[in-house]
Amino acid sequence: MARRKKEKVTPTKPVVKDSKLKSIFNSIKSWVIGNGIEGILGLTVGLILWTLGYKIYAGISFGVFITRNWDLFKNWILRLSKV
Repeated sequence: MARRKKEKVTPTKPVVKDSKLKSIFNSIKSWVIGNGIEGILGLTVGLILWTLGYKIYAGISFGVFITRNWDLFKNWILRLSKV
């Protein structure tokens, strides 16, 4: 009897799933990078001013924060529509 030819089997790597915590961290990190210093400072200063009772100035700071997020959202929608 002839011997059977041995087939070379390439080992497959197991699928590595990202943990939930890592995916949350990556999404927060990308938001911070996309938002920039203006958006983050707008949110921080707005929260501090609102806590201290300066509602008008806090509204201006939140406006800066919302504007930065609106730019991110608008660019995301435009990028989706081009695909």
